[in-house]
Amino acid sequence: MAEVKGIPKTERIWVKRTTLKGEVFYTTSKENDRSYYFLYKMEGDKAVKLGKSKSPVELERKYIDGGKDD
Repeated sequence: MAEVKGIPKTERIWVKRTTLKGEVFYTTSKENDRSYYFLYKMEGDKAVKLGKSKSPVELERKYIDGGKDD
């Protein structure tokens, strides 16, 4: 995946998620260490870090789905 402004070059993008509202989120981890995941949201032309967790699903629930379980 191409470089995204705001995401460090030492992180690998695993998932790009676009919501129905058109918001774009990226789930990343360090290049060679998947013990923590990071969630970024595009704001303008730059990705802004929202949080980190050992579980990418936890990040999506908290920041994208509004804390709701399916």
